[in-house]
This record gives sequence, C-alpha cells and structure tokens, in this order.
Amino acid sequence: MMDFDSLRREATKLERALEDRVSRYQQLAQKINTLDTKSLDSLLNSAETGSVIPNAEEEAQLRGDIQRNLSALQDLIQTRLKPAADMSGKSQHQLLVKRYREILFDLTSDFQKTSTQLTRKKEQMELFAGANTSGNGNSEQDEAMQHLLRERNHIHNSLSASANVINQATEIHSDLRTQGMSLRGVQGTILRMTSNIPGLNRLVENIRRRRARDDMIVSGVIAACILFTLWYIFG
Repeated sequence: MMDFDSLRREATKLERALEDRVSRYQQLAQKINTLDTKSLDSLLNSAETGSVIPNAEEEAQLRGDIQRNLSALQDLIQTRLKPAADMSGKSQHQLLVKRYREILFDLTSDFQKTSTQLTRKKEQMELFAGANTSGNGNSEQDEAMQHLLRERNHIHNSLSASANVINQATEIHSDLRTQGMSLRGVQGTILRMTSNIPGLNRLVENIRRRRARDDMIVSGVIAACILFTLWYIFG
C-alpha cells in the first residue's frame, strides 16, 4: 500500500484538475445562459445544421472529464486514503481525509448545479427551435404564431434576468469556496508541519512543566522570607 503522503499528493493533483475543469465548465455555462434574444434566434434558425447548443463538443468533453475525475477522487478517498489514515492512527491524517471529502462535495455540487442549468437551457432552445419550425406552415396561423413568439421573447427575457441573478450568486459562492479552500490549505500545511516535527508537542509540554516548577520554587522562597521576617519581628 502506498504511504499517506503519496496518496495525498495524488488527491491534490485530482483536486486541482477538477477545480480547473469545473471553472471552465461554469464559464461555458455562463456564456450560453447569457445569450441575448437576437443570438438565440440566429441559433434556432440554424439548429438543423448541428447541435442546438453552441460549443456542444467542448461541453460534452468537459462534462465527461469532470465525471471521471470526480469518480476517481471519490474512489481514492474511500478505498485508499481513508484506510491509510486509519492505519497511521494520526489525527492530522483524519482531518486531511475530512478536508478532501468536503472538497469533493463542493465540486460535485457546483458541477451538478451547472449541468442542470445547461440542461434547462438546451431544452428551452430546442423548444423554441420547434416553435420556429412550426411557424413556417399555413399563413392563417401567422397572427397566433406572432403572439406565441412575443410570449416566447417575454419568457426568454425573464429567464435571462433570473440567470443573471443566479450567475452573480454563483460567482459569490465560488469566491467563498475559494477562500474556504485557501483556509483549509493553510490548515493542511500546519498539520503537515506538526506531523513532520513529532517532538514539538513534547517540547512545549516540557517547557510548561519547567515553568510550573520554577513558579513553585519562587513561591516557596517568598513564603520562607515572609516567615523569617515575622519570626524576626515578633520573636
């Protein structure tokens, strides 16, 4: 079995790869979700030439890479890192395992939320594409179709406004998660420093005991001086 430090380096490598891919995936989703009505109509009119969503190949590749990396990190934590931490018996190793589990949960949540937004956007664009296709029929239905298209644009504008608010909240959450990861990284560094200096706790304990002993000696000397003074005055 590999030692804990080697497994930790492997987990850190997966963590960084996931952070990069999830960030790119969120940027791609934001780019698609912020399409204006004119761009949307242009994409819908050319939907029959390919995928409805732009950059569909990039999105599919990123999604597959993220899913594979999430599975790899989860497997590493459950089947290798956690048993290694249990075997070492060190509390700092257990805390590092907990940290990687939190990172896995955060990255999985971010990916699933972004993937859900893209799925809804794809369904919306496919629905609008179908509406455009059905509008090429009988001219008697032009007035009703124009009404539906106006309703469509109104709904799209409302969804765009909601998407902007959600994107702002996502950016704030991403910033907070980045700060949390930085703090957890500092904590991990301190834990590794502590594990690399096994005698540090013992040294601190010895200093504390010596200081307590010196305090007792000083207190005894002061008490003896007081007693001697009282004896000299009243003796």
